[in-house]
Amino acid sequence: MHEIITLQLGHQANYLGTHFWNTQESYFTYAEDASPSPVDHNVHFRPGIGVDGDETFTPRTLIYDLKGGFGSMKKINALYEMEQDSDAGVPQGLWDKGMTIQREPLVEPIEYQRALDTGLPPARLEPESVRYWSDFNKIFYHPRSSIQLNQYDLNSEIMPFESFGLGRDLFNQLDKEHDLLDRDFRLFAEECDQMQGVQILTSAEDAWGGFAAEYVAALRDEYSKTGIMTWGLQDFGRVTREKQINRTVNLAYTLSNIVPLTSLYIPLECPQSKLPGYVNLDPTLQWHKSALLSVAVETCTLPTRLRNTLGAGRLGKLDDLASLLNVSGGQKIATLSMTVHNANPSASKLGKPSVPDEEFGLSWDSGGCDFNGMAMRARGAQGHKSHIFAITEVVRASDDSRARDVAAADTSQLSDDNHDAIFGRYLTSFTYPTIDSFPSIFSADRIIPAGGTTARGGQRLSVSAKLTTSSQVIPRLKSIKNVASRVVGVDEREAILNDLGECIEGFETGWKSDSDDCDD
Repeated sequence: MHEIITLQLGHQANYLGTHFWNTQESYFTYAEDASPSPVDHNVHFRPGIGVDGDETFTPRTLIYDLKGGFGSMKKINALYEMEQDSDAGVPQGLWDKGMTIQREPLVEPIEYQRALDTGLPPARLEPESVRYWSDFNKIFYHPRSSIQLNQYDLNSEIMPFESFGLGRDLFNQLDKEHDLLDRDFRLFAEECDQMQGVQILTSAEDAWGGFAAEYVAALRDEYSKTGIMTWGLQDFGRVTREKQINRTVNLAYTLSNIVPLTSLYIPLECPQSKLPGYVNLDPTLQWHKSALLSVAVETCTLPTRLRNTLGAGRLGKLDDLASLLNVSGGQKIATLSMTVHNANPSASKLGKPSVPDEEFGLSWDSGGCDFNGMAMRARGAQGHKSHIFAITEVVRASDDSRARDVAAADTSQLSDDNHDAIFGRYLTSFTYPTIDSFPSIFSADRIIPAGGTTARGGQRLSVSAKLTTSSQVIPRLKSIKNVASRVVGVDEREAILNDLGECIEGFETGWKSDSDDCDD
């Protein structure tokens, strides 16, 4: 067994994490005569005992959010709560006066959650009903998984949790009081028979980047040989120039502190444009954006928990994935892309209208940052020849032959310039389930009807997801370095520029680039 512990840091990360865990829950098979699930649940779930003595299975995860970020979700849920007398907890004989208890108003659960609590079929989720990530959550967590940080309020205008330094200081303050690894992480780590790695979901452009950076440093000190995969979430929405510069500076700090210590760092962003015609989402809704990202994240990590795969090899651990993509030790940043395939490819051959299978990126493109219309692109970004170091692809198709056809088409697209790229592919007929908590963001021609080998026979998607290490990240890194060189204070500037420079060198070493020197 090779267990993975997941850290979710921040409200944005918890939206993505909720989609991830809802999908994992859908893989469980409860009927006695059902065939075993292709997914090894022990990788991401921990066994336990509930308050009634029954066995429980809860995620190996730590969920951090600010005050007010958990919505209607209770820390003690139905698996662990006990009925208590109304006078429980009041010391008898120490106080003979009346007591007045003041409580903050509770967030009422939406109809979807009330239906889940009563065991009824859940109501359809509408975009306006999703206020928090907990509104579409379908899973019970261990009470020690949920950690609310009361020092800051969610979406506060008085004390916004936006600066990298605030997150760094908050972690150090809490760590001095409690030792966060001892209080929060070690319980889950000690339950593992053979922990293979840590998966971190975090915002990268605000204070959570600072919190994550300190957390990664603490983990690396304590678990020096453990694989750490970090997913850095970025908001691609248009904001004022000043706010975008602040976000970029926070991102520079995050990359400088996390990339050297992590096994693999994957930037995540949901572009408002450049999406294919079969994707129909509202870019203002975190529920929609996180759902799109979750399909790719869940798919490209599927081999780490899948019992069997087809094709040329299998990745069973996070370290295997990181070592394949990090060819020479200097490529620790990978980009993510995805294709959702036509559910009925034969229909287009018969002349029926259909949007083609178009691959789209969910990470950095080859350009620089655009600060509210003010282009700040690195010279040489346009048209420079890129070099691919490695690609790992997971293909989930409705049947084995379809998976092989998709994989063959993808291989043929590699250019002669990248013939030496390392290519790992993993094929499976275990398609992605679109459960009732998942928004309708894909056109009807992408949805495979209910039935077949999927989670409880529901509707599903045929998906390909790729992680790629290539020189395409160089222009973006140079743009970030450019901004940091002008904005970051003198005391920290040199260290950040050196760290970012080393990241860039890692993608320039071993091949000849035709691009110009983009540093100012």
